[in-house]
Amino acid sequence: MEEPGQTDATLFLQRFLLTFRFLSQGAIAENWGPTLRGGFGLALRRTCCPFGREDCQGCSLGLRCAYAYLFETPIFADTAIMRKYREAPHPFVFEPPPPGTKHVKAGDTAVVGLVLVGKAVDMLPYIYVALDELGRHGLGRDRVPFQLERITTEQGHPVWDRSQSRRFSIPDYIRLNLDPGPDRQAVFTLEFQSPTRVVVQGKLTKSPELIDIVKTLVRRVFLLRYFHCGGCIEPLSTAFLEAAASARLIRSELSWQDWERFSGRQKRRIPIGGLVGRVVFQGDLGRLRPLLAAGEFVHVGKNTTFGLGKFRIYEGEGS
Repeated sequence: MEEPGQTDATLFLQRFLLTFRFLSQGAIAENWGPTLRGGFGLALRRTCCPFGREDCQGCSLGLRCAYAYLFETPIFADTAIMRKYREAPHPFVFEPPPPGTKHVKAGDTAVVGLVLVGKAVDMLPYIYVALDELGRHGLGRDRVPFQLERITTEQGHPVWDRSQSRRFSIPDYIRLNLDPGPDRQAVFTLEFQSPTRVVVQGKLTKSPELIDIVKTLVRRVFLLRYFHCGGCIEPLSTAFLEAAASARLIRSELSWQDWERFSGRQKRRIPIGGLVGRVVFQGDLGRLRPLLAAGEFVHVGKNTTFGLGKFRIYEGEGS
């Protein structure tokens, strides 16, 4: 697989579909995202860390360790940006099944999406080992055991299958061009499929404008590209912000959906609710589409690794 180039202004990623088969019955969670992400992190640490450390800071392995790269994603002193921060955006996003599948039975299957950005795609075998470990320990409140049956790309390319072979066939990246598209006015809809947490002036907003969403997405895509796709420092085009600022709101059908997760570090439950529903705009969809298409993969807002901030875009007001 070709390495992302140092001067390439493209976002490199891949979306995988993971099929789980449960081995007994029990309760997982109303919303799988926090449970899955938390259990995966613990399993990845157990399977990757040879030293049994509780903290990656100062470890001699650094980013050569899959856990450190995926979950800690440290920022080093010589980086060109975000030097005041401890961690960069993590290069993965879980996309769990929709809320409501709380209980499972033996033999039930579930498909979980996993988006990996840039160099994280090469770490898929480590992710498989961690998920295999998580399956033995069990998922959710009742620690329901499961097996990972197969991994494919979203397009159906086989990556790994338990019934056929244990060898991996890691596909090439999807390459997303981040240049603005040609001008084209249209009515278009953003549908937020999981709670979306957009911060404006330091506070979560319950009524984001398109410029707020686009600003948040521009920053997220730029940072993911810089830290995980070759270090390109070139800013994204200001045409995205100009197009968002000139768009007109037609209708908003957003509502707040409460989620929460348990923090092992803080030993308490933390609210991570956000906005779900549709919002319709009139504006330059042609210019915005490349950025919004990238956002359909990497999500937008806070807590994206849990599956939050998932949206899709379509033209018109209907689904």
